[in-house]
Amino acid sequence: MQTDASNVTLPGLFANKCFRIPNYQRGYAWGESQLNDLWDDIMDIQKNGATYRPHYTGAITLQQIDINDLTPAEKKLSSTGMEYYNVVDGQQRLTTIVIMLNALKNKITTGKKQLIDNYLVTKNYVCRFIYSDTNGNSYRFFMKNIIGGTNILPFTFTIYTANLEYASKFFDERFSELKPKELKEFQEKLLTALVFDTKYIQDNLDVQAVFETMNNRGKPLTTLEKLKNRLLYMTSKFDPVNVDIKRLSDDINDSWGLIYETLGQNKDLLLSEDEFLSAYLTLLREPADYSFSESLAETKVFQMFCNHATKYDFSMARQHNSSIKEPAVDENKIHAFVSDIANYVRHWYDVYFPHLSTQRGLHLQKIQYLNGSKEMRLFLAELLMLANNQSTLVDECLEMVEKVLFKNALPGVSLLDERRFATRARDLHQGEMTLDELKDELESLLLQQIDIQSLIGGFRYLFTCVRGNIGFHRWSALKFFLMEYEKHLQGKGLSHVEWKNYYNVQIEHVMPRTWSNHWSNEMNNYLSAHSSLNVDEVERAKNILINTLGNLTVIQDIKNAGIGNNPWATKQAAYSNGSYSEIEIVTTTSWDPWGHVSIKARGKQMLDFLCDYLEYNGNRPLTISSDATRDDYTDILFYEDKYN
Repeated sequence: MQTDASNVTLPGLFANKCFRIPNYQRGYAWGESQLNDLWDDIMDIQKNGATYRPHYTGAITLQQIDINDLTPAEKKLSSTGMEYYNVVDGQQRLTTIVIMLNALKNKITTGKKQLIDNYLVTKNYVCRFIYSDTNGNSYRFFMKNIIGGTNILPFTFTIYTANLEYASKFFDERFSELKPKELKEFQEKLLTALVFDTKYIQDNLDVQAVFETMNNRGKPLTTLEKLKNRLLYMTSKFDPVNVDIKRLSDDINDSWGLIYETLGQNKDLLLSEDEFLSAYLTLLREPADYSFSESLAETKVFQMFCNHATKYDFSMARQHNSSIKEPAVDENKIHAFVSDIANYVRHWYDVYFPHLSTQRGLHLQKIQYLNGSKEMRLFLAELLMLANNQSTLVDECLEMVEKVLFKNALPGVSLLDERRFATRARDLHQGEMTLDELKDELESLLLQQIDIQSLIGGFRYLFTCVRGNIGFHRWSALKFFLMEYEKHLQGKGLSHVEWKNYYNVQIEHVMPRTWSNHWSNEMNNYLSAHSSLNVDEVERAKNILINTLGNLTVIQDIKNAGIGNNPWATKQAAYSNGSYSEIEIVTTTSWDPWGHVSIKARGKQMLDFLCDYLEYNGNRPLTISSDATRDDYTDILFYEDKYN
């Protein structure tokens, strides 16, 4: 075992050593900012006489790997004096330097073999630095794309492999800009000027102490990372006679390795570790609000897993039974926690990235179009956890949740506080509610009648805005409804506007908001039928006509920009090969030419669809009436009769 040392250069750091990144570490996280900082630091190193001035690069903390955990090739090499170490602290910095060395070796001719042998790969083709998880994507990517290995199993691109790839390209491009003399100078700086403080630790207890006190230039530890080290610390204090400490430690590390890999599985978005932890904790303990904030989650998990857990209240709700305390930390408490959170993380990921080719995935995505809060995501992930044994019932609940959320988004309708779904997730997770009971609750919400006057009042309120959007454009579920209407028209054909492209779909005004350019005749025809309106009422009438439901449709955003504020004849030609909604607008002969009569007719047709859409098991919770004494259609679409 080596001894701690300061001012160790890169040759001294690598002398007779191979480094491994243990699977409990998060993946490579450095980006452009950190890479630029390191590059500029090295480029700015100046000579002090004949040698370069030392540049402190940071601390590297290492733990020697037991010989029994080495591969046969590694064991063979260890007999020659090679030692193997897990990188406990400094892995981001050391990974970056190895990537830099690999990029440098591709640009130089002098000293290349020595560079490879001393820092990259031994004569026996054992990597001097590599990820320890041979089944992980980071290991496979690093071996193939950084080291240049062959016969490497396929890997999946993740956020961590994307970061590795970016760093490799970053240094390759930077070295390509240097002349041969500058490359030689850079290599000399790397090997002589960079200095490290090295610390060697003996056991898991020391590992946890390192993590608890780390505060360096790298990225700060997340609560999830600190919790893992707390669990390992608590495990190390158990009596080895009664607890298999190594097995429990391995379970913790394996679970966290799975969590890190899953949260970074998408190469474009690294899911927040602390948001995930706070969501999961909401399933186990009752927070003061509907779900744990990230800061309160940090407080609570360290109450759950500390030496004096039993002095803390079990719940953090505003009104709770303070006599119920946290159970003491033992093997069962830790094991149950780590196995459950590792199971939950894959469902959390599937909620963020649902498979839209499946009906379940489509429901998951549509629900989040209506409500993308953490409370809703943790509820959906809990449903997915239950789908292994109750798949059909889960799918039924997902479909009902989607309808409940849409119904709740209708102006003037208030079914529930949608944050309640976090509470239902906890009830399901703890077995205090069954899926059948959840289904019954959702059904009662779907069957609840909508008061037509409240609905009319809600839609009327949308037209009272002075600044910004007005009318139906202020309805939060407008695009969702227009997409559902598009699906209703679609039938068996394929639409140009699909749910998977939801964020690329725009809402188009058929008669444009800047109507004065090409639509003056249509607007004047409308106003001439309302000659009794005063000046202020005329301005309101214009806004109502433009922003009422019948004048709005979904359209691809790129097409929306092209059509713009063109006249009706131009829009007719463009709409003819567009979405089903567009096609309906231009092929319904009674709506030609487009104006206030066709806008009202289409609006009434869409409201009839709304009533059909809300129907559940033959029950219609919404009825829109029109007779000699009342006209709900007019009140919803045109505020009141005088603007009809």
